[in-house]
Amino acid sequence: MTVAASLPPVSLRSRIWGETWRVAVAALIGMLAFIVNFGLSVDAGADDMSLRFGGRVLLDVAVGLCAVPLLLLRRHAPVTAAIVLAACGTVSAFAVPAALLALASLSTRRRPREIGTVAGVWMLGVLVIALTGFDLVGIPVTGGDLVVTVGIVALVLAGVVAVGVSIGARRALMASLRERAQLVAEDQRLREAAARDHERARIAHEMHDVLAHRLSLTAMHASALRHRADLDPAERRAAVETVDDNARGALRDLREILTVVRDPDSSTPDRPQPTLADLDALVRDENVRLERAVDTSGLALVVSRHAYRIVQECLTNARRHAPGMPVVVRIDGTPGDELRIAVSNDLQAPPPPAAEHGFGLVGVNERARSIGGSVTIDPGPDEFRVSATLPWMSA
Repeated sequence: MTVAASLPPVSLRSRIWGETWRVAVAALIGMLAFIVNFGLSVDAGADDMSLRFGGRVLLDVAVGLCAVPLLLLRRHAPVTAAIVLAACGTVSAFAVPAALLALASLSTRRRPREIGTVAGVWMLGVLVIALTGFDLVGIPVTGGDLVVTVGIVALVLAGVVAVGVSIGARRALMASLRERAQLVAEDQRLREAAARDHERARIAHEMHDVLAHRLSLTAMHASALRHRADLDPAERRAAVETVDDNARGALRDLREILTVVRDPDSSTPDRPQPTLADLDALVRDENVRLERAVDTSGLALVVSRHAYRIVQECLTNARRHAPGMPVVVRIDGTPGDELRIAVSNDLQAPPPPAAEHGFGLVGVNERARSIGGSVTIDPGPDEFRVSATLPWMSA
């Protein structure tokens, strides 16, 4: 059973729209909160009405209008934005919804120290406003009302924090489920690949027995042709036909075995393996410079194939760890003695540790050792260099 690995990514347009409507809702609710607070202030007969209905009213609205856009920073600087909005919310009713939304957003991170810091700014601001009467447009808090006001503010903040923590927990749960789905899907893929490999190995083993039988018949009849000089033309012709039929059948069986054990995703199973003669097509990238200092046309195919694969893996490694940087491939050596390959590339960052190279360079070393060669890896500060020395085998 296939499990969906992940949810579709959120588009940039959706993110912009989400941020826009949140800011718009915060501004709308802030305006309603300001109107309600202003009405309650008028009904309570606040002192110095001319001042409250003049400069302080405009200042309350100005603080709110400056505070609401700060919501856009809550993802990039969540703590700073929440603290600044908390300070604005204690003096401006217009800024209260934006400040509470920033606190809820911060709470989704579920970090008690950050939540406690912002909540402390809220409570400290409320106490300072209550004691100094600096509230721009609001009902003065005196005496016993201070305890009630602080309690109400604490309950509101606790509710907002609870909502934010709940949203954060749900997001963490969804992320965990997506990661688990990815692991299940990957495990399923690996199991299927292992099952396919096992079945291919079993089929190849069966076909190997058939191939061995054909080769035995071929060897027996060839030996008879070699050592039996008393065969008449008909017997000799029959033996030759048997050798020919079994040789062709063995070649066909061998091709089938190679088809079975080859990578099933290969789209060209019968394509000849590349050699150094195909190196020009491999290094067509404008950032790669090929330097040939020796003629490799007389090199044995087995060495030429391994050399090609070594260069190919080195180029892949260079593109992965230093994309866009120049690469130099040098082929030289002494015919009859050794073939030398050197692939070097400039680095735009410090070379990765050996544990992060992956298995590509391990395969390069193993490929060289399989034919009696060696590989040296030199991760310098400015240049990464791989040098391979292979025995020169003539064709």
